[in-house]
Amino acid sequence: TALEGADVVLNAVRVGGLGARVFDETFPQRRGEPGEETMGPGGFANALRTIPAVTPVWEDCLRVAPDALLINLTNPSGIVVAAMERLLGLRIVSICDSPVAFCDKIAERLGLSVEAVRRRYQGMNHMGWWTPEDQAQLDATIDLALDQDPDAVRAQAAIGAPYVRYYIHPERLLAKQRAAPEVRAEQLQRLESELLAGYSSGSVELPRRGAVWYELAVLPLVDAWFNGSPEIITVGLRNDGRIAGLPDDVITEGPIRIARPGQVEPLPMEPLPALPAALLAQHAAYESLAADAAMPGTPRSGRVRALMANPMVGSYDLAAHLVDDIEAGSPT
Repeated sequence: TALEGADVVLNAVRVGGLGARVFDETFPQRRGEPGEETMGPGGFANALRTIPAVTPVWEDCLRVAPDALLINLTNPSGIVVAAMERLLGLRIVSICDSPVAFCDKIAERLGLSVEAVRRRYQGMNHMGWWTPEDQAQLDATIDLALDQDPDAVRAQAAIGAPYVRYYIHPERLLAKQRAAPEVRAEQLQRLESELLAGYSSGSVELPRRGAVWYELAVLPLVDAWFNGSPEIITVGLRNDGRIAGLPDDVITEGPIRIARPGQVEPLPMEPLPALPAALLAQHAAYESLAADAAMPGTPRSGRVRALMANPMVGSYDLAAHLVDDIEAGSPT
């Protein structure tokens, strides 16, 4: 009933709740890998339980609201959208606040327009880079590559968005996580408990988690979709040659413009430097295999193969152990 006549559908769910996110962020640590709900083994576990759960939702969209703008916020977004497009033939827009906030910081640092910076950002969900025009821009923004050694950033010749650090410094992140008293999901569980207690008591002073993705990513896209806008927006779409060298059916992020209502225009992008291009190509291969591995009826060998392709894993033995862990312990 809610979908009937819908012009926009926004899918934002966490299958298994925060308890499942705790699992994603902790089980990889036992195998010597950092845990995260979108990257590496944790993100793969998330994809395996999420895609079967959201498939009926997207099937309803296809049946009831086939002309609506379909927007996905559900993680791991690139894998989820690729799987749904392959399985159902839908065209879904993947959005994330991370590259928007990242480009805003670069623009502020360099005194450039946000549009100029967004034109030089590209990648995939949680795996993107901004390419500076020259060495001076690189030097001026090198500290914005979160938790990355300056020499590692220079080796990339580009500024990696926050999640890139999981491929650049996995050992450092693992050590940091093991030293922390709790993972991010456990912090959110405490916040959730405080919120529910506050609602129950009628308190008007409640803790809040800033949902910046609505302001930074959702609203600009929806506004441009209905009204047209000269603004350059960063979104994830089926690649279709958007980034050279990547499969057409993976979901890539980059600049678009919707100058006229309902007409998405992907904008041209400069080639990435060699190292980010290599990392992105490997990540794209992993996401493609992961989308296939989450399909109904895929044998265990397909799941092992997908994790072997992930730059944080690589080894067959490690991939096989991680798949065993996921199958034994992932919440549903």
